[in-house]
Amino acid sequence: MALRVVFTRGALRYAMQTLRGAVSARTTLPILGNVLLDCGEESIEMSATDLEVGVRTRAYGDVETPGILAVPARKLAEIVRGLPDEETTLTVVEGAQVLVECAGVTYRMFGTPPYDFPEIPSIGDDYITLDAPAFLRMLDSVRTAVSTDDSKYALNGVYIDLSPDWVRTVATDSRRLAVAQLDVLDKVAERTSFLLPARAAELAVRAFVETKEIHVSMTERELVFSDGEITLSGRMVEGDFPTYEQILPTDNPIHAVADRKAFLTAVRRVSLISDPSTARIQLAISHDSMELSAHSEEYGDAREEIPVTSTDAITLGFNAGYLADALTSMDSEQVRVEMKDPLAAAVFRPVDRSDYTHLIMPMRL
Repeated sequence: MALRVVFTRGALRYAMQTLRGAVSARTTLPILGNVLLDCGEESIEMSATDLEVGVRTRAYGDVETPGILAVPARKLAEIVRGLPDEETTLTVVEGAQVLVECAGVTYRMFGTPPYDFPEIPSIGDDYITLDAPAFLRMLDSVRTAVSTDDSKYALNGVYIDLSPDWVRTVATDSRRLAVAQLDVLDKVAERTSFLLPARAAELAVRAFVETKEIHVSMTERELVFSDGEITLSGRMVEGDFPTYEQILPTDNPIHAVADRKAFLTAVRRVSLISDPSTARIQLAISHDSMELSAHSEEYGDAREEIPVTSTDAITLGFNAGYLADALTSMDSEQVRVEMKDPLAAAVFRPVDRSDYTHLIMPMRL
């Protein structure tokens, strides 16, 4: 267990930032509250997991004495955040105690034998490679539609749907549905799918921010992402995800086009006066304008009008938060809203692309 390693400037801090989301906050297994420090003669690897999500990352420095040790993760992260931006040395002394030294600052912490620390799956040889920025944008754009209702277990994740022609990310909470698509050829021989925990999707978006290409593989129970430096695993959510393609309307004849940023700004302003119990705002759409309004018995009323181009007039009510999430998840200049009647699902899409769809169920006025 003897170990001594000198981390280069910022290396330990960066590694802890990468790992922090996978550290278990509450667990009956004390070992999961630790980060695993595994220093070989040629590499430094650090790992954290809560059994649902696991992260392993490389750190940089000089290994003077190889070894392996589990160290309390949250306390180490607090310590590292407060250290000067200088080389940091970790040394195991007197069994499982570890000294953290940096520019005259010294901490003595109690480590833990690493033998029960769960293994983070590796990427293996059977993987597909995707454009990382595009794929991570897809994950990020649908995450707001993931259900937070624990009783809807099969909706508590991001559905990843792969075919020989495309990859899609999908999420729904039964009141809204988001679908993002990236056209890729011959990545898989036949259509396959899996349900990734929402936290794993969130961590992937955060961890691989500087990655150009990302490798994706599937084990019997886990989905694994890697860029060679960072490996992230997510235990697949069990359950039957809805047949989302059958949910998307194909006969919404009313189309309204608006400036996306102006629409989003108006939603945020008007929603300040919406009833806190419903967060409902009303959209009164005519051929050339849309009036957004909200009413609250406690606060009063709010109205704002923005220009639109619409094929017909219609008035609908929506949850303001859902509208803001849908509009924020796009990066196009204009958004098209496809509608049928005040109680039928409305579809929001970027005007200039067909790779993203966000469906929202209206609220009764």
